Amino acid sequence: MNHEEQLIRYAANQLNESERADFEKHMAGCASCQADLTLWQSLANEVIASDSAVPAPVHLADSALEAIHAPSKLTRAYKSTAQLLRMQLLLMHNELWIGSAALMFIFLAMALLVARVEVLHFFVPMIAAGTVTLIYGAEHDPAAELTFATPISPWKILLARLTLVSAYNVFLALCATAGLLLILPPQALGELLLGWLAPMTFLSALALLLSLWIGTSNALFISYTLWAAQYLALTSVGEWFAFLTPWLESYRQFWNDPALLFIFGFALVLSALWSAGREQVQWRRSIAM
Repeated sequence: MNHEEQLIRYAANQLNESERADFEKHMAGCASCQADLTLWQSLANEVIASDSAVPAPVHLADSALEAIHAPSKLTRAYKSTAQLLRMQLLLMHNELWIGSAALMFIFLAMALLVARVEVLHFFVPMIAAGTVTLIYGAEHDPAAELTFATPISPWKILLARLTLVSAYNVFLALCATAGLLLILPPQALGELLLGWLAPMTFLSALALLLSLWIGTSNALFISYTLWAAQYLALTSVGEWFAFLTPWLESYRQFWNDPALLFIFGFALVLSALWSAGREQVQWRRSIAM
């Protein structure tokens, strides 16, 4: 280390005791180092004086500690989401959960008794569609005024409830599908899942959107009618209506196309979330109150 480096470190008080003593002995006989040290010390004093002239904010320490201990944005988002889901779970009817489970068990037993997978494939989407129409609106919410008076956006409330009910319906359907393995080989599990998952997604989304605009009863009637209409393609429509056969076959193929059902289903869900805060839906809600 040369004398210039020693000088800088000496002025910054970064030399140990032995190095400091050696440099002071050198500096005692070196006029150049003494002059340079004076320059460095005067510069340091000016920096300290300028820093002390700027007052620190009153709550600087508190703000710094708060920033250090504050949870991350991801943590805050997770906590707020969990709180919203828990709050909406408490506001929803308990009968909805019990009724869905009871119906799923009944139709699973029926499918096992007749050894027909189609029974479950037909009724699972209908159960899911029936439950999602009961999650939003004053007629289904015992604390509707309190719910809609909160600063939470209507679409967030709807999304939270839809998430809870959809997850529950998927869980029930998975359990029922596992029960079908009593009469089917495990290799058929993937086909079993697609047999109800895609139709359930689309039919539930359709029923939810319709329920927001025209009410639960009308939504269920239209949704169930459209769902059952696909089976007309499996029956003879007679000579007078033979021209309908190609249309019915295309309609049935639509309900058996998972890609189309998922795409249109998610589009309908987005439409339902957008509709949750619309004036027409708000008007229906106020009338129900």
